[in-house]
Amino acid sequence: MASTPQAAVQAHLDAINAKSSEQLATTVAFPFLHMQPDGEKVWFPSAADLPDMAGAPFKRTEILESEILATSGDLVVYSLVFQRYGEDDAPLLRVQGLWGVHQGQGEWLVDW
Repeated sequence: MASTPQAAVQAHLDAINAKSSEQLATTVAFPFLHMQPDGEKVWFPSAADLPDMAGAPFKRTEILESEILATSGDLVVYSLVFQRYGEDDAPLLRVQGLWGVHQGQGEWLVDW
């Protein structure tokens, strides 16, 4: 359970790096929106709809930059730059994205 917005971001990143769909499901609010690097929007209505993370085509993801763009009570919007690395630990993809994190029922979760 993430008690701060930053803890929610870290828990989500940890789940991505663990390649665990079960762990990922504990870090997001449903329905969950994921935008692919090419801009495609993918909605996941429930935990059962999340992809199998074990087959993810990268070894790990690292956040290089993080900035809070906006806050409004129980919502925080982050601008993130992150780097994905391949199995040989060579950089694969560098992406800038927005993550929306909100507080509900006493914990912070990633919405998008």
